[in-house]
Amino acid sequence: MNRNLLLIILHHLALLVGIAVYGFNIWIAIPIFFLSMMWAKLVGSDIMHFYFSHGEYKDSIKSYFYTFLTICTGLGSPISFSANHRQHHKYSDTEKDPHSPAHIGWFRVYFLMFAPQKISPRLIADFARSKFQKKAHKYWFHMHIVTVAILLLIDPRLLCFMLSPFIIYQFHVISATSVLAHTGGESKNVKLLWLLCWWGWNHADHHNYSK
Repeated sequence: MNRNLLLIILHHLALLVGIAVYGFNIWIAIPIFFLSMMWAKLVGSDIMHFYFSHGEYKDSIKSYFYTFLTICTGLGSPISFSANHRQHHKYSDTEKDPHSPAHIGWFRVYFLMFAPQKISPRLIADFARSKFQKKAHKYWFHMHIVTVAILLLIDPRLLCFMLSPFIIYQFHVISATSVLAHTGGESKNVKLLWLLCWWGWNHADHHNYSK
């Protein structure tokens, strides 16, 4: 099991344990749900997707802060996420696509068991120039665990009802989009995804624009 999937499973368990211990309150759950949606939009789409994967990385205080937010998602470092995403765009729906449902199946794509790829260093040359990003890539898992431990020490509810729901929602948004928007061996717009992420249902338009 890769470390990304391990963290995703642990955060699902943290949410379930939180509900079992502290109970379920619909009036608390509703704002948490909408906050999770906004996290997925701001961190998953705006920062990880557009700022890192589709931008040219440069060291700055803002980039360092965004790196911490990316590490909080449990989905890897900015380098690993951007490398996979740039490879995906360059070789979309081919055998060189790390997460093509047509080639490795929807189950592996949804649960982050991507196909191993030899990714050209040129795809992440902007990140490779940053000592900070290389350190973040090496220690991202440890940094995530430390963040979880700090939240547990302050108040377990911060983990169970804030960080974990944010991570869970973002995971399902990314996985559902990766599967549904590429089922059939090509990128497509999926109006059904509007219910989950209004910003990402027009996936085919995004691929065409990126070209």
